[in-house]
Amino acid sequence: MNISNAFANTVTTAMINLQALKQFKETHYTRHLVFKSSNVEILVVCWRPGQGSPIHGHGPSDGLMLILEGEIVNTSYCADGKKITTVWRAGDVGHTPVGDRHEVKNTSDQDVVSLHIYAPPLNRELQGADMGYHNNIIPKEVALPDSVIRYFLGTACEKVPLGMIDPGL
Repeated sequence: MNISNAFANTVTTAMINLQALKQFKETHYTRHLVFKSSNVEILVVCWRPGQGSPIHGHGPSDGLMLILEGEIVNTSYCADGKKITTVWRAGDVGHTPVGDRHEVKNTSDQDVVSLHIYAPPLNRELQGADMGYHNNIIPKEVALPDSVIRYFLGTACEKVPLGMIDPGL
């Protein structure tokens, strides 16, 4: 699914200081905590060319991944046995539902920046992947519009397509 540039720009300029979080390492991808509560966890992840995650799941968490810059390859290993490989480009939103496992890799020659939203927050013991944060930013509570919170917590998914949510609400 591709979302409007207006919504992506609202998220990354009005709600997140993306420039402060765009920090890369040559040895592995980096995970930068943006926000965490008892219901949701939001990260910015930075990927150099060739970097990727191992195959992993999100335990009891649903995962959404919004590609902010570049393109990345996602391979999903679905609970029903299907293996699906998809290229996600800037503006695309990918979903890893509870029970599925996946791996993500930057196969391009460009850096990739992605926004990850997990509800509920990830449980470190269940994932089998690097769960540390690479930033020293202390997150603070932010007031997200109710429509955005409902969408990312799944209460509006079937009723309102993401592209129809007004970022100004």
